[in-house]
Amino acid sequence: MNYYTTSQRQSDNKWDYTRNNRPVGYCRPYEKIDTERYGLTEEECSEYEKTSHKHHDCGHDTEEEARECYKQYLLDHNLRFGKMSNQKNKCRVCEEWTQGYAEIGNTMFVLCENHSNEESVSSLFTTPQQSWSSW
Repeated sequence: MNYYTTSQRQSDNKWDYTRNNRPVGYCRPYEKIDTERYGLTEEECSEYEKTSHKHHDCGHDTEEEARECYKQYLLDHNLRFGKMSNQKNKCRVCEEWTQGYAEIGNTMFVLCENHSNEESVSSLFTTPQQSWSSW
């Protein structure tokens, strides 16, 4: 079981977003991915490497900054767009009927074509203060 939350360091009182009390996302230094170990293609690793400059280990001044940092990591790496095949719902932004959606992990937002972008998702998505995961 994994526990995600913000944690304040005792050493310098800076904040990180953590999994089981260890920095995750951009709050941890960049590490090159072992493609064989994780079963990833070179293309998938290349996408990950494009954001290597966003990784850091300097911490954040506030808990909110740490949450925003992890939110950006999720938007950069876990945001997916798709279409529902058998139903229509109203867009969360403009209420137009659509089959479109965006998802980050187990969070889904119904979005029309005009609002299927990172900016719209970012305005709707908030990183939880704490969460549990079995993966």
